Amino acid sequence: MKLPRHKLYADAETLFVEGGLNAVGISETLSISEVTLSGWRKKYGWDKKRDDYLASPGKIRELLLTELKSIAEGKKSNIDADALSKIQKVFLSFERQSTSIPVTMSVFKAFDNWLVENAPQMAVPFTEMHKRYLHHLAQADE
Repeated sequence: MKLPRHKLYADAETLFVEGGLNAVGISETLSISEVTLSGWRKKYGWDKKRDDYLASPGKIRELLLTELKSIAEGKKSNIDADALSKIQKVFLSFERQSTSIPVTMSVFKAFDNWLVENAPQMAVPFTEMHKRYLHHLAQADE
């Protein structure tokens, strides 16, 4: 589906999906009619995009860190401690799942090759640490 050619379409979509604004707020910010925004929202699936954005591990991490910061500042939690503990476990499982050993190995190999050319004296210690980290990842996967 071809997107509208309006110069502010991408900004409007971002404000809705990532910024959480409604049509009224976007209309006031970008001077686009609410009718136009509502049409775009329906035609281009902005609600689904917003749901997907809010469910992404990066966004969940951001929300959790905001909540933890709020608690650390002495503010009352918006969620109960038991729920926060359960969320933290899920968060940690995302962290573990997001570390792909083959991808990490590939990045380390490219970095090590670059390091040999640019700072050969550092290559051996870095390569050793890379091996240790990869071993750590492998142990965590078990």
